[in-house]
Amino acid sequence: MSENRLFPALCTWTDGGPGKDWTLRVTLPASRIPAEAAPGVEQDIFASLNGVTDRRHVPGGVMVRHSAPADDVDGTDGTDGTDGTDGTDGAGATSYSIELTVPRGYRGALRFLPVPRGLQVADRPTWLDALEQGFIPAGDHGLREVTDMRRKQVLEIVAPDARPLIWAGGDEPTSQAPCGAGDEPASETPSGDDRPFPEEHIVTLGSSPRRIWIHRPQRGPASAPVLVVFDGERFIRGGLLTRIDELVSPPSAVIAVDHAPVGEDDPDEDAAIGQRADDLVMNPRFCDDVLALVRQAAPDASARAIVAGASYGGLAAAFFSLRYPEAFRGICLSPSFWESDDQGRRTWDHVPSRTDQVSAGTAGESESHKSEPRQPEERESAAAHPTFCVDHGILETAIADSVAEATEEFAARGIDVVPRPFVGGHEYLWWRELMLVRLAEVLAE
Repeated sequence: MSENRLFPALCTWTDGGPGKDWTLRVTLPASRIPAEAAPGVEQDIFASLNGVTDRRHVPGGVMVRHSAPADDVDGTDGTDGTDGTDGTDGAGATSYSIELTVPRGYRGALRFLPVPRGLQVADRPTWLDALEQGFIPAGDHGLREVTDMRRKQVLEIVAPDARPLIWAGGDEPTSQAPCGAGDEPASETPSGDDRPFPEEHIVTLGSSPRRIWIHRPQRGPASAPVLVVFDGERFIRGGLLTRIDELVSPPSAVIAVDHAPVGEDDPDEDAAIGQRADDLVMNPRFCDDVLALVRQAAPDASARAIVAGASYGGLAAAFFSLRYPEAFRGICLSPSFWESDDQGRRTWDHVPSRTDQVSAGTAGESESHKSEPRQPEERESAAAHPTFCVDHGILETAIADSVAEATEEFAARGIDVVPRPFVGGHEYLWWRELMLVRLAEVLAE
């Protein structure tokens, strides 16, 4: 065994040898815990490492508390140094640690959560409360900080043998982020700044108004495919548009779709979660409206639009391709193939028959589109075969199992899908990388 000490003190990797998993030791000094997140007397600290620890076995992620010896604390501050809070002599010497077995090539997010002491399995409300109180260490820890899909700060943990990312770096500066509710949409880049600024619009998709952002890469020909991205605000903040502008052959336009209800005040989390599920869990009306939006935004695009998403968004990407194979092809990242629609049907139940594929050429079009002559490429694709790619993490068991089940069901219906696994869990750090990689592959075809 060889130990690598070149990594930040927060994380130490031990190599178990060829073909063996890594051992990751995480050490958290109490002095690095933000004051507002300091654990109470009846709380432990849980190291939430995506795909490695989870709420179904809380003890597997609980860190061990190491207190400073009594003679190391002078007591002049009136404390005994054993409460683990920040700002005392005792806290400076107190630490928490845990050793975790991590697969080779791993990449994932780390966040620390205060949890009730003795908790074995966390129900959803308890876990959501812990996530809300979670934190990352204060100070310089030497790890990349990223904002995840829940808009929480996480640390990017990378095994020493993990492959380098193409989409590297943390979030874009807030100056590149989509406009807020009261901001004017920006269609041009500010002077001296070459980061893309998308146009913001409020449109009704499905039954609800929401924000979308449209970006048109300068080098993207009008005939090139359109890219539709679900959870678009999060991916834009992650730097998607900047990376797309660097592609050799970018799409003609990027339409980033948000799923939070639009109102005077910020929507509560439950409302946003409900709206997202309503949009993305095999919703025909939402799909039809997105198709109309694509045709309106990019009338000269001759190729099928590319629709990309993760989790529920990955499910929707497959559904769009199945509902309108002549109009959409999908990039499905960790798709929720375990889910059913409002009639109890699974994803593969939406595989179109040949008659459906031919008749789908005019479905979802406005009356003005129906009256216009169709382009040769559209006529040729009227009986197009559903096309979508699938990536999933080897550590997201429920998703991996549902992908395996769906792959067999699709094959029985004449659709060959070859899932590609990545070494991680239900992980945004992988999704933003693979979205760009799969997009480049599709555009190069």
